[in-house]
Parts: sequence; C-alpha cells; structure tokens
Amino acid sequence: MTSKHRMKKPCRIRFLLILCMTVLSAAAAQAQENPSALPDSSPSTFFLTKPVWLKELSLGLKESYDDNLLGVSGNGMPRSYSWKTTLSPKIGIDLAPLFTDQNVLQVFSFNYEPGLSMYSQASEENNNAHRILNKLKTKTDNTSFNFDNSFVYIDGSSIAPIYSGADSSRSCYAHAFPRERRNQYQDRAKVDFQLNFDPFFVRPAGTLQYWDMLTVQRAVSGYQNWVDRYEANGGVDVGRKISSQAAVFLGYRYGHQYQDKVINSNYSGTNNYHRTFIGIEGKFFNWLTLSVLGGPDFRSYDDTAPVNDHNQVNFYGESALTAQISKQDSLIFKYKGSRWVSSTGQAPTFDTGLDLGYRRKFDIPLVWNLNCQVKNADYTVGNLNSGSAPSLRNDWLYNFSTGVSYDFNAHVGINFNVAANLGRNEQSGIPNAEYRQFDECLTAVEIFSKF
Repeated sequence: MTSKHRMKKPCRIRFLLILCMTVLSAAAAQAQENPSALPDSSPSTFFLTKPVWLKELSLGLKESYDDNLLGVSGNGMPRSYSWKTTLSPKIGIDLAPLFTDQNVLQVFSFNYEPGLSMYSQASEENNNAHRILNKLKTKTDNTSFNFDNSFVYIDGSSIAPIYSGADSSRSCYAHAFPRERRNQYQDRAKVDFQLNFDPFFVRPAGTLQYWDMLTVQRAVSGYQNWVDRYEANGGVDVGRKISSQAAVFLGYRYGHQYQDKVINSNYSGTNNYHRTFIGIEGKFFNWLTLSVLGGPDFRSYDDTAPVNDHNQVNFYGESALTAQISKQDSLIFKYKGSRWVSSTGQAPTFDTGLDLGYRRKFDIPLVWNLNCQVKNADYTVGNLNSGSAPSLRNDWLYNFSTGVSYDFNAHVGINFNVAANLGRNEQSGIPNAEYRQFDECLTAVEIFSKF
C-alpha cells in the first residue's frame, strides 16, 4: 500500500470533522440570530427532561496540530509533526440530590471522560484515554470528609520512541510528551477527614500518585525506557481557626516513594520520608482564597539510590491562590517544590512548578484564558556523572498558552487555543548541550455540544 493510500482515511476523517464543525457553527450562529427558530426548551416541550443527577452530558470534536511530537531540537533528529483528531464524549453524574439530606452528603459524583486521539502523520501516537473521576464530600456540624480520585487508562502503543544520535541526551520534558500517549495506568487520590473542636481541628489526610507503565523495555541505544513508580503518604494536620473561613495548622506526613529499576541498571530512587510543615488556608477576603504550606522533608534513600547522601533534609512547599479581581476577571497562582523520582529510573530529582493563569469573562458569552507555566527538574543531587550522566541534568520548561471560548447558545460552543513549549538546558559543561533544547507549538480548534 502506498503512502498516498495510507493517507486517505485520516484525510477523510479530518475533512468530515471540519465539515461537522462548519455545519454546527453555522446552525448555532443562525439560531443565535433567530431565537424564535429554536424549539422551546421548557421541560414540557423538551424531548427528555434532564434528570437532577445528570450534571453533564457533552461531546467535543477537536482538530489540533503539533509541530514537534518528540520535543527534539531539530539539530540532529528532524522534528516529527502531525494533525490530531480527538473525539471527547463526557458524562457526569452526582447522586447526592437523590438523598434526603444534601447538607450532609454534598457531593457523590462520577465522571467518565474518554478521549479518542488519531494522529494523521504519526499513527504510532494514536491512543484512547479513559478517564474516571470520583468525588465524595460530606459535612456535619463537627466533621467533614473529602475524597477525590482521578484514574486514567491510556490504551496506546506499548513501544516507546527511539531518540537517535546526540538527541539521546534530550530534555527530560521532551520524553514526557510521547510518554503520556503510551500504554499505561495512572491513579491520583486524595482523602481527608476533619474533626472540629472549635476553634481547633484535627485532620487525618493522605495522598496517592501511581504510574504503571505497560511499555516494553529494550536495551537499545536511544530507546526510551520508562519505569513504574508511585508515592503514597499519610498523616495528620492540627490547626486553629483564626476566622470563620480561615485557619493556621501544623502537619506531618510519613511517605514512601517507589521507583522500579530500568533495564540493565542496578539503581533506584526508592525512599521513605518524614515531612513536617506549617500552613495557612482559607478565604481571607471575599475575593481571595489562599493555601500555603511548607517545611522540612527528612528523607532516607535505599542503598541502591545513586546519591552521595542517603539521609537528606529537603524543602517541601505548596501554595494555591485564587483571586476574583472582579465579576469578570480572575487570577490563579500555584506552586509546588518537592523531591521526586524520575520516570526513566536511576537518579532522583527536585521538581519545581509555577503556574499563573488569568481568566476574563466578557459581557457576551466569550471567555479568554491566558496561562504561563514554569517547570524545573534538577537532577544534580545524584552522583551518576559518567556514561550517560543522568545526574548532570538541570532542565527547564516554559509553557505559554492562550485561548478563547465562545458559546453560540446553551448547547453549542467553540474553543480556539494556541500553546508554546520551550525546553531549555541550564546544565553547563556537558557535551551536546544544544540537543536538550527544543521549541514546540500547538494549535487547536474544538466544537463542543452540551445536552
């Protein structure tokens, strides 16, 4: 079969998508201009009345373009690119309204959000992501309970890409792009149970982060081997309310990080830690919600860890700020800094992340989003400085994105988004340093319908 024939099916899919988007947009615009042409959406005339427990039923069709699928510099390996077609149905239910006392059971939700992605020029990147989100929230006069779980199964290729030549020394953020499209399970869970003894409270809490990579490992130069890893911790916060909506607290967590060994390697960053911190949280003004915590992290690495000091004291910190500047403008800031284990095995890293987002709602049904993200992965705590030298690595990623969303009516809308990823190297004195730097641009347009 020739390459010309292989391209027919993706081209037809993309053509049908664009045609559907055009027809939907035109129909929605016509309905917006002529509201009388719309059917009466009152419960008595609608085909089906949406049940109270059905919170969302929607469908999205997205066409996007990625000009650097593997995040390479372009100096060695040529950039690979592709158009991507994504079908995203979504169903969200909340069973809390079915219970008599919703003041106690506030949320009991289940969301299923699959995403079917087809790459026209890179079929090896095709994948189906099955996301399941669960949330349970209860509250009484003296107690509250919160449980959040996000599970995803990615049905993708079990074969990882090969970075040939000098590009094998790529940025650690470069291989994260194809990794998230490969066969794997991920799970993230958070739970806390708060007991109130005004003005004090006690809050047992725990979290889980889990990756089960189903990709094949190979002893081939430049082949990307990914390992299983997880982090689980639990502990308690003790705090005091300083107002009706704000509090200060002290916290402790005992945790375990596991990192599997990569093929033909004896190293692993598996470790245990004791973490203590002080924090402040709550709503301090009508427009400002804030959460900040930080403190020392006492870490003990296994004997197989490639670090000089197997008993370390590191900083751990998290913060989140939401500011409702006006009825139309909101600002979000997030920060996290912590010791972590690499998805490629061997050397541990200190990860830092900064996120800043701005959202503007206009008088018309138009929303503009502007976001900036800065990430840093510093592996220099390790001592593997020879061979491929995984410890001689200090990578940065700068992400800038903007997009607009417009609702033609209550059921149909459209999104336009543009994003840029800039990978940069800050590790000096290494060969082929320029291969750790890359630029990537992504553009996307999506039509979505809500029922």
